[in-house]
Amino acid sequence: MAVPLKIIIAGGAGFIGRHLVKALSARGHKVYGLAKDRMRGKVLEELGCRPIIGNLLTNGPWERAIEKFDVAIGCTMPGRRGQAPTMKQVPELLKSHTDACSNLILAVHEGMLKGLILTFGVLSYGDHGEEWVDEETPREPIGYGRFIGPAVHALAHLAESKQVKAKFMFPGWAYGNGSWFKDMLLPAFEQGRARVVGSGGNYMSFVHVEDLAEAYVQAAEEIGYSPPPEERPVTEMFNLVDDQPMTQKEWLSEVARALGKPAPPSIPVEECAQQAGELWTESVTCSVRAKNERAKSRLGWTLQYPTVHDGVPAAIDAIRKER
Repeated sequence: MAVPLKIIIAGGAGFIGRHLVKALSARGHKVYGLAKDRMRGKVLEELGCRPIIGNLLTNGPWERAIEKFDVAIGCTMPGRRGQAPTMKQVPELLKSHTDACSNLILAVHEGMLKGLILTFGVLSYGDHGEEWVDEETPREPIGYGRFIGPAVHALAHLAESKQVKAKFMFPGWAYGNGSWFKDMLLPAFEQGRARVVGSGGNYMSFVHVEDLAEAYVQAAEEIGYSPPPEERPVTEMFNLVDDQPMTQKEWLSEVARALGKPAPPSIPVEECAQQAGELWTESVTCSVRAKNERAKSRLGWTLQYPTVHDGVPAAIDAIRKER
């Protein structure tokens, strides 16, 4: 194997981050995680990650600590974990996410790292009905994309102006052992609370979190092992989704089938907005049918779970084995 890379992850204790730490460590890389305090640092240690104390929103010793590392990965989400964001919070959350990503870009530049990876999401594209979406599709973010997507072009320009090699990732709805899938969706089915929102005819693009982590690993290794670019680097953008987008109604039926439960009934959009909030309702009814050809061709990404039909039973089995 090649010399292990030194990689810093901001968001290593999150859903994507936990699986990313595991995947990078399995490849023999030296994985570090940015932690706001020592208590969060202990969580990272338990995951097999070496903590560096610091906060992306403030300058500090963490920036010097990552000098001469190989790759930085940002997979943070603004807001407080476990608290659903509201429409009123969008400007604040957008600024927080933009500032955090900007500071990571600047730290990569000052620390002379080889490059970085930032995380956005397919909701950054907005609603495109039945049309297919690729990385060149104009972005009109809605739902949770509202506080992540609007800064994409400004952040790409900042990375390029600082000569930072960057890859921007746009994951689909990542499911697997953890986060909303484990903590919200499966309990809703068990308690008979799962609902199709509206007609359920909107397309959703999914990805198993283990496949998602593999794409990040391949992107990090491409940055870490490639020679320095001779010209000003151009930011690359990748949709990370499986091969078969499906409608919201089909998705919930697939999960129900894997659990041995009946397909859930529908709830009107307005009622869902009142119960779960406008941002969540916008997100779950947004229609995004994303293509993944670029990630496959440029990163050499292959999917262990190319469809929800393959991935959901495996995800549920992994969760059940933990109980």
